[in-house]
Amino acid sequence: MNSLMTMSIVMRTGSFAAAARELGYTPSAVSQQMAALERSVGIRLFDREPRSVLPTEAAHYVRQRSEQVIDLLGQLEIDLARLGAGETGRLRVGTFDSAGGPILGQAMARFLIRRREVEITLDEGEPYELFPRVADGSLDLALGFQYDLVPREFPANLRLTEVMTEDLRIVAPRKHRLSGKETVRLEELRGETWVAHREETPSHHCLQALCAGSGFRPEIAFRSNNVGTVKGIVAAGLAVAMIPDIGYRADEEDVVALPVADRMPRRQIVAATRIDDANPLTAGFLDAMRRVALP
Repeated sequence: MNSLMTMSIVMRTGSFAAAARELGYTPSAVSQQMAALERSVGIRLFDREPRSVLPTEAAHYVRQRSEQVIDLLGQLEIDLARLGAGETGRLRVGTFDSAGGPILGQAMARFLIRRREVEITLDEGEPYELFPRVADGSLDLALGFQYDLVPREFPANLRLTEVMTEDLRIVAPRKHRLSGKETVRLEELRGETWVAHREETPSHHCLQALCAGSGFRPEIAFRSNNVGTVKGIVAAGLAVAMIPDIGYRADEEDVVALPVADRMPRRQIVAATRIDDANPLTAGFLDAMRRVALP
């Protein structure tokens, strides 16, 4: 295809020497390239004159037929350069439920300000569902979390970048027997009914380890991975719960964070990418997320 582009320039400039100056080649290199093209197609493309070359009818035909392809290749080179610069392309992102609005929505808006031609696809799930998809290449990046007190098991080919660290809170109905106290010990929650995340989640394992450290096992009656559902059950006076700071607002009417005196574990929100990730958009999106999480 490079020979066709060279032929087009030779026809436009009228000589091998002029084409060579434009291409940065020697006249001899251009002449040899055109001779090789003529041998490969078995047709004479140029009549050689002492100071110029004249394209044959065959050359005009070849140029006409190849013009659209050459234009497409030129546009492809431009598109590839923009792709390499992170100005276009597609980014496949995964996230967990409670981070979708506070982090992902704002990060996407910030990221797309100067990248209007970038396509972002978004999928939702738990880290144990999303991180393997990053590892196998079906996602470019996934937002997830890891809890203190819980062993961390992720695919070996992933790189985890911390986006932010947040506190975990014990929340209760506003009229709960402990809500008016200045401090609350975890052991005072022995016998309480709990709403927690599903058993396979790090949140569940963290709660189990936290309560075990205070000498009891939480009595879990309800399970949901949706923070809104968890708080709704708490607000109805049916249970207490442990939720991350991102899911709590101090001005909520029916839910209050208990002033726990014990040292509470924390949750790290992390972004998983492949160690050998080749998508030039990933780094810019990571930066946008961190700027949103840590303004």
